[in-house]
Amino acid sequence: MNEDDSLRIVPLSREHLDQILPIERASFSDPWTRGMFESELDQEPQGYVRGMLRRGTVIGYVFAVFIPDEAHIGNLAVAPWERRSGIAQRLLDQLVRDASNEEIKRVTLEVRASNHGARKFYYKNSFIDIAIRKNYYRSPVEDAIVMFRVLPEDPSA
Repeated sequence: MNEDDSLRIVPLSREHLDQILPIERASFSDPWTRGMFESELDQEPQGYVRGMLRRGTVIGYVFAVFIPDEAHIGNLAVAPWERRSGIAQRLLDQLVRDASNEEIKRVTLEVRASNHGARKFYYKNSFIDIAIRKNYYRSPVEDAIVMFRVLPEDPSA
């Protein structure tokens, strides 16, 4: 068995929060709280929560909301020791497949204006900048770039 065989994307639940929170704190200067994650986990059926597990341990996650015609990504993070290994790409690809299968037409998100690495990742994945939300983030206060991607009509495309 190679190392990749142990990776799998699964729906996450409250039982995963103790693994999610350290990744969140290591990833963001203004991290989501346990209560924020719990609220997102309670968003059924619109909530979309998936995690990448390696041998049963969460190493990355994506939280989104599916509303008519749109998927909005609220949070996507990968454990620092797993970054640049394709985990974020696999999570985003799964979200796009699942959204397309639900006949969702577009994906949106906000990203810190200064987060050039994340913006480059999203540009590589066909997202474009569509707006600026002034002073959207705190700790530190910063603008958000609203990004947008149109999904293909055919989910297999």
